[in-house]
Amino acid sequence: MTDSTSVILPAAQAFSSGTLEMPERVPERYVDQVLAWSDHPVNTALIVIATLLLLISLRIFISLFPKLLDSLSRWKACINIDASVQLKSDRNTLAVFSTLPLALVADRYGFFSAEILDFVPDAWSSLVTLGIVIVWLLLRYVIFYFFSLRAPRPETFRTAHKSFSNYWILASVLLTLSAGIISFTNIPDAAGRTILLYELAVMYLIALLRKSQILLSFCGPLTTFLYLCALEFIPTGALIAGCVLL
Repeated sequence: MTDSTSVILPAAQAFSSGTLEMPERVPERYVDQVLAWSDHPVNTALIVIATLLLLISLRIFISLFPKLLDSLSRWKACINIDASVQLKSDRNTLAVFSTLPLALVADRYGFFSAEILDFVPDAWSSLVTLGIVIVWLLLRYVIFYFFSLRAPRPETFRTAHKSFSNYWILASVLLTLSAGIISFTNIPDAAGRTILLYELAVMYLIALLRKSQILLSFCGPLTTFLYLCALEFIPTGALIAGCVLL
């Protein structure tokens, strides 16, 4: 017996008004499954490592956090941190640990130009992003090293350079928390990327302001500006030109 609801029509009648009559919804088994960013094994492993680093450094972070917050409003707080061997050591450790979370947020929300990572499989893009961040940090250190050899007050000059680590840690905390909130509230990735970039820019501007204040404590305005050009604007400009504009 032929079911009246499943009549096979001639090919000439398969179209109605020039439109192929087919179901609008494609069965899920025919849709390619695209892995989410967190589903890639490399990203999952890096998230686990970042979480372990957080747990390891949690006690240090809790004790240092009030002093890091103080550095947001006072440049002398940066000097106080560097004046203590223990605080300086803890701060440097946290700064190293903060690099991985920042790189993961940068990769997840595509801070760098897509063309730069086109040749990299999605599964490995987080490692490439981490490598770009590390190269940028190394470039900053190399430039600082050569200028520190002729700095008029080497210790204060070193404090000015190291003050960046305070805001690197705070930026890592801020962006990681914001990325978590953005994920749970289902904010579109494009909007989330804009929010995170603005937060990073604000933190970077604060770091520049505090660094310039420390430099002004022993340098004139012109010398301070030249130091900032060499220590900050050159490496950051190279990063922007290499990873955003190209």
